[in-house]
Amino acid sequence: MIIMAVNSGGSSIKYELFSIEEEKEQSLSRGSVKRLYRPDSFWEGEKEGIKSRKEVPDLDHEKGLRLIIDILTQEGPLHSIQEIEAVGIKLINGGAEVTQTSFIDSGVVQALQDLSGVTSVHNPPSLLAIEMFQKILPQTPLVGVFETTFHLSIPLPYRTYGLPWELSQKYGLKKLGFHGNSHRYIAERIASLTSRAQKVISCHLGSGCSVCAIKEGRSLDISSGFTPQSGTIMSTRPGDFDPQIITYLEEKANFSPQEINRILTRESGLLGISGLSGEMWELEELSQKGEERAKLAVEVFVYQVKKYIGAFVALLNGLDSLVFTGGIGENDSFIREKVGNNLDYLGIKIDREKNQEIKGKEGKISSSTSPVEVWVIPTNEELMVARETAKIVKERRK
Repeated sequence: MIIMAVNSGGSSIKYELFSIEEEKEQSLSRGSVKRLYRPDSFWEGEKEGIKSRKEVPDLDHEKGLRLIIDILTQEGPLHSIQEIEAVGIKLINGGAEVTQTSFIDSGVVQALQDLSGVTSVHNPPSLLAIEMFQKILPQTPLVGVFETTFHLSIPLPYRTYGLPWELSQKYGLKKLGFHGNSHRYIAERIASLTSRAQKVISCHLGSGCSVCAIKEGRSLDISSGFTPQSGTIMSTRPGDFDPQIITYLEEKANFSPQEINRILTRESGLLGISGLSGEMWELEELSQKGEERAKLAVEVFVYQVKKYIGAFVALLNGLDSLVFTGGIGENDSFIREKVGNNLDYLGIKIDREKNQEIKGKEGKISSSTSPVEVWVIPTNEELMVARETAKIVKERRK
């Protein structure tokens, strides 16, 4: 079965084409269009180990998707667009209405629209991708693979907010959890790498971040909540903070809900503290040059990740393996070392030399005397989207 996995973001579209037959999975082609809605937009991709790039100015979501389809059919591996048997789209937040992998219908679309106000970074671009694929491949099954599915195993006391019960029930206000495709991949991958995989903490660190406690391959708790906003500080999102600040700002600064939403999604986090950048690599460089607010942003990030690790070790009653993944987690040895510092009382000891050798590849970075194994594992969300898509399509065919 030929499956196309798609991750449609606000400024980019990532994709990967898979052949999935029984136990055999093969990546046929992958790539992305980046800098959408800008004159310097481009496509880059990889097929059979060969990388390519095309500069295509002024791409938007529709033009970007059509370009991807054209490249796949004109340059291979496809001869015809009809060879795609299903499209899996990574979806973030359908609220309490849609939490599991589902064929995309009007109900799924409505759920995404209803949550667009509080998931404005993710849901609108996903809706654009759905609309475009419905035009481009009207007869092909579209499957929504939700980030929340992996976290359905979180116990009720861990996902319940201290809000009026009637409000929570009426509006579905509870912890849903995100980065589920990434954390599920880590749960499966770590189990294949080591026997130390019963109690795992997965740190997905990138422009968006979450820390997940995994027990026996299932999500036990997650730092994110009803939306991807909560948990650790992120590139432009604040993570956890006192919610009364919102009403205080509405009263004192006369901010509208739209202005508050803009601040929380695009002007906060690392960018908000530093006033300079939401990119970790830039903040590290600026810190070395003496920019105090950049240094502070990095320190806040490290502190918050460490705090969740400590909390989840307590929840798991111990720890077998700590895993770093995501753009920062996979590539930034400095952040990994800072997070691991002074956690030896929890059995976490990172080997500095091993840590510095690992960038964008898989490997164990704990010292030989560390009771807890520490791993870097590049995530593969596209593979998880393709697997879930193939599974639900096969079930329908049966």
